[in-house]
Amino acid sequence: MWGTGETANVNTQFETALAPVANHGSYTKAQFSSGGVGLRNRGTGAISISGVVAPVKAAFVYWAVITQGAPVAANKKIMVQRLSPTPASAIVTVAGTSIGTGPTPCWAGNMITVFRGTLPASLASGNGLYQITLPAGASGSINGEDPWVLTNALPQMEGASIVIVGTGTATQRVVIFDKGIAGKTFAGNPGLSYSLTLPVATTGTLTLFESIGADGQHGSGRTADAGFADESTVINDVYIAGPFSTHNDSDWNGNTSEPLPQLWDDMGHDITAATPSGTKVLNVAIGNEGETSYDCMTPVANVIQEQ
Repeated sequence: MWGTGETANVNTQFETALAPVANHGSYTKAQFSSGGVGLRNRGTGAISISGVVAPVKAAFVYWAVITQGAPVAANKKIMVQRLSPTPASAIVTVAGTSIGTGPTPCWAGNMITVFRGTLPASLASGNGLYQITLPAGASGSINGEDPWVLTNALPQMEGASIVIVGTGTATQRVVIFDKGIAGKTFAGNPGLSYSLTLPVATTGTLTLFESIGADGQHGSGRTADAGFADESTVINDVYIAGPFSTHNDSDWNGNTSEPLPQLWDDMGHDITAATPSGTKVLNVAIGNEGETSYDCMTPVANVIQEQ
């Protein structure tokens, strides 16, 4: 069952605990929004962005690919076009920087690589619909097959997300964490833990948390299987997502591109209850309840907004 802990090629070197993670960027008087799309066996996809307040301070696109050996040249770039609001932007080929690698999340191949690219202001102007297109050779298939039916050809694209940092009030701050998280493949059992250090302690007014990750799934395509869809996310001992949380659903179910191909997640939460005034560190733990069957997943980035 590809993409799960029942596959024959489960790598015993999965991460369980990471070193404290430093931020990639911190923006004052800022707020943000993001969106994602699954790209397995697809040549293109679209990402809708809502909630950004212009003018835009910064914008990034993240993507992840599974390969046998180092990624090929076509995997290191991605094409992005803003389709709306009109007039549409030009198509921009964005070069990616590898920000993390790790073992494949239980598919063929032997590694997954996470890339980050910077989007120009002429393209990422704010809310709208953004088309993602893969260069020729970036994916083993672009015909839209079900990943659990097709014998997946390498490279295997996972998905892409766009993060746009807009303008906020004097008390708002956006912090992006990626390098140190990206590519750190883990299994639902025993799970993964890490800590994020904020540049400024929270006020307890409002804290938002965004999780971007690769290879989340319910089981095998449309079939949900026990142990593959019940990962909990816990921050500072407060259940944020999954069982025992108010959200209830896992952040690692491939919800960005249901029902198929799944395999990509871009999920956000209000975590104010986990960040009372004076909080400087977010202790994050992700895992299921110890089932012998479990999902294999790869973090991409976390984005925090404080107020």
